[in-house]
Amino acid sequence: MSDSDNPPLGERPKLGPIDGSPVTTHPDLSRLSPAQRGLRDALLREFKARKAKKFVEKQVHYINGNRQVAESIKILFDEHGQPPANAPIEDIVEERRQLEYQVRWFEAMLLELQTRLLRVREIEALALDILERSPRD
Repeated sequence: MSDSDNPPLGERPKLGPIDGSPVTTHPDLSRLSPAQRGLRDALLREFKARKAKKFVEKQVHYINGNRQVAESIKILFDEHGQPPANAPIEDIVEERRQLEYQVRWFEAMLLELQTRLLRVREIEALALDILERSPRD
C-alpha cells in the first residue's frame, strides 16, 4: 500500500453512524440502534476490563514481593505468632500498619474484580441476547 492510498490524517471515512468529534467522550448516539448501542457499551466495558486485567498483572509482582517480605518478617515471631519479649515496639507498630495496608489493598482489588466480573457477565448476556435475536443466514 502506498502513501497515496492513505487519506490525510483526520480525513478517513467514519466507521459508524456516530456524529461528533471522534475525540469527544460524549458522542451523539441517537442514530445508533439499540443493538449498536449495546455493542458499543459492551466494547467499552471490555476495554475497561482489559485495562483492569493489565493493572492486576502488574500488581501480582507487588504481591509476590510482599509475600517475600512477610516470610522474612516471620522470624520476628514465635510459633504462636507472639513477638519476642525484647522486640522494639516500633517494629511491631510498623508491621501492623503494613498488614492493615495490605488488607485494605486486597479488599480494594477484590471489589474491583467483582465489579469487572459483573460487567463481563452483563456483556455476555447482552451478546447472547443479540445473537438470539439476529436472523440466521
